[in-house]
Amino acid sequence: MGIVSVGQSVSRFEDPYLLRGEGKFVADVSLPNQTYGFVLRSPHAFAKINSIDTSAALAAPGVLAVLTGADMSEDKTGPLPNILPPLPGIDYDQMFIAKRYVLATDCARMAGHEIAFIIAETLAQAKDAAELVEVDYTPMQALTDSFAVAEGAPRYADQPTNLAFDNFFGDKDATDAAFDAADHVVKQRLSVNRVAPNPIENRATLADYDAGADRWTIYVPTQGPFAMKGVLAGQIFNTDPDKFHLITGNMGGSFGMKGFSVESILTIWAAKRVGRPVKWENERTDSMHTDQHGRDKVVDAELALDKDGNFLGLRVTSVANMGAFFGPMGMMHTHLSLIGLINVYKTPAIHINVKGAYSNTSPTGPYRGSNRPDSTFIMERMVDVAARQLGIDPIDLRRRNVIPADAMPYTMPLGTVYDSGDFGSNMDKALAGIDHSGFAARRAAAEKRGKLLGFGIGNNIEQAVGVGQEFVTYRFSEDGALTIIAGTTDQGQGHPTMYMLLASDQLGIDTDEITVIEGDTDSQAAGGGTGGSRVSVMGSNAARLAGDGIIAKGREIAGHLLEAATTDIEFDAGAFTVAGTDKSVSLADVARASFDPAHMDKDGALGLEEYATYDGKQANYPNGCHVCEIEVDPDTGRCEITRYVAVNDVGTVLNQLTFRGQILGGIGQAVGQALMENVAYDAETGQMLTGSFLDYAMPRGNDFCNIEIIDNPHPTGSNPLGAKGAGEVGCACSMPAVVNGVLDALAPLGIPHLDMPLTADKVWAAIRAAKKAA
Repeated sequence: MGIVSVGQSVSRFEDPYLLRGEGKFVADVSLPNQTYGFVLRSPHAFAKINSIDTSAALAAPGVLAVLTGADMSEDKTGPLPNILPPLPGIDYDQMFIAKRYVLATDCARMAGHEIAFIIAETLAQAKDAAELVEVDYTPMQALTDSFAVAEGAPRYADQPTNLAFDNFFGDKDATDAAFDAADHVVKQRLSVNRVAPNPIENRATLADYDAGADRWTIYVPTQGPFAMKGVLAGQIFNTDPDKFHLITGNMGGSFGMKGFSVESILTIWAAKRVGRPVKWENERTDSMHTDQHGRDKVVDAELALDKDGNFLGLRVTSVANMGAFFGPMGMMHTHLSLIGLINVYKTPAIHINVKGAYSNTSPTGPYRGSNRPDSTFIMERMVDVAARQLGIDPIDLRRRNVIPADAMPYTMPLGTVYDSGDFGSNMDKALAGIDHSGFAARRAAAEKRGKLLGFGIGNNIEQAVGVGQEFVTYRFSEDGALTIIAGTTDQGQGHPTMYMLLASDQLGIDTDEITVIEGDTDSQAAGGGTGGSRVSVMGSNAARLAGDGIIAKGREIAGHLLEAATTDIEFDAGAFTVAGTDKSVSLADVARASFDPAHMDKDGALGLEEYATYDGKQANYPNGCHVCEIEVDPDTGRCEITRYVAVNDVGTVLNQLTFRGQILGGIGQAVGQALMENVAYDAETGQMLTGSFLDYAMPRGNDFCNIEIIDNPHPTGSNPLGAKGAGEVGCACSMPAVVNGVLDALAPLGIPHLDMPLTADKVWAAIRAAKKAA
């Protein structure tokens, strides 16, 4: 490829081998003497378990073990972890955190709940044996309705209510005063529907336990292998972290879902129990039922405005359907990025009540954006609802209230400080890009064709991860080739390309001479993993520090080779030069010389290597404005996106091509949720109604028009590179833009609001009802 630079549009180096089928996913790995695991799952959404008889299954051909909750208790296998970040005003002792163990014991709490784990010589034998396990259930009344969970009968008999938490944020007195003084109060109930992550690669685990070394080797696609290693040791198996070697390999997507899963723990546990490698792979239908789902909350929002349409205050009560258990990251998709509720607007007061309640459904957790799209959706819908009720143009109402660029840094009511961005400019560029001045003419033309054309807009700002640590190692071989070891994990974002680009730009190395290793806990001491749009900030800055360390060590060696003082050595374009002379030596030659004992470093080590730790101290705030035009066919209810422009500010763009890919991916998932994706359960039985792609609609290429992406960078001062997170801002902007566009098309018919997804049948029914009422 050659030498590349930050800001270029660089094709992903990993794509050719992946397209040739040469990637190595967990499903591609097989070990000698390997066995297969299969999970027996509950057919009931809520049922008492009276007894489990495994005798017939144990006697079946090829069966090595049938593990149940009794075995789990005997081996003292711990529950899944719960990450509880320190948040102001939250007392975790007052919350009810329903722990999830790897197998059910006395009660099945969702359809698909893990009852037994069967290990056999073949997968077919394990499946056959599962049918021989006899479980005596007493079914109970299931609860799945997200609108009813808060007041529903407790799912846990020892609890007085069904709530997991009931937390408050903001200034209640100031907000009450703002509403008392308001000329207008706009209210709306909103639903952020439940969706399934559906990565192309299902969850899987292959575990091998070496009894002689007392150590596991585990192949598992997880976003945080180093964190998982620590949890396995400290919370699940109560042993030393060094006894676990985790390898992620290539990963086919995650979107927040591939973290800690019970089936992975079952597989790891079983490998030691049977003394042979155990492989488990989830099938698509089981994944639909048991993967961690996303979103799922019901929100009552109120916006207070003065007579001129200025925002005075915002009240929000949110009830999250937590599912059957408190997920490992249960706080993240319910409490993260609450600043998105205020969004890019001057809103002096806010008060938020965040509730979570249990149900007999799969647990919910982070899904692309992890509450960021939810928060943005709420505010952007409220702005459109207010504009409609007050007779103000939605764009004009936004302009009246948007935070001006010259107000930066801007302190929000919840204490967050926006350090950079020009939100008004985002809107200007988006409106110009979509030719909004010509919208009225296009709407009239659509009307002549019997169609309804609507315009939608979605502003967003979100808090991306910038606080914490990340770790990167740069290691040169004698031939001058560079190996980069990163503590992050790649699920398709293009991390290897990012790291190659950064090293090539900083060190002047041909990318063909660079290899990137991610997702291997034996490769270096620590790693922060991937999530919350953190890698473009945390990983990139750790890589820069590693490069700085290589240059500093290289200067010393170059000084010896060139017989000059280290302070006189300059580095540029892959070469060390004595200042003011033409005497120089290449980085490759310095790397080669570093293996000469004459050039040992101060610790007596040979070679040129740097292990860098980046300590992030501040969050960063990617933002944007997406606009679209959507044509609704009143005869069918079908919604077609005809124009789409996405303006985003992610600070310094490292790679224009992968930046575009991240924005497009976020738009794809947002459009899916807005128009078609939805996890549905039967209200009586608690059975999932959308257990396959025959029932769960996924967006396809022909659901989109051409999407124009415009970069509006305002680098942040929160990190040396000036980068902001890029992985989730596209999703957060897009969801409200699409919904607002459909509802703008339907507004002339007197349809004020519809909950997602805006499927053709839902839109068609609303049009028919509106015409009948008229």
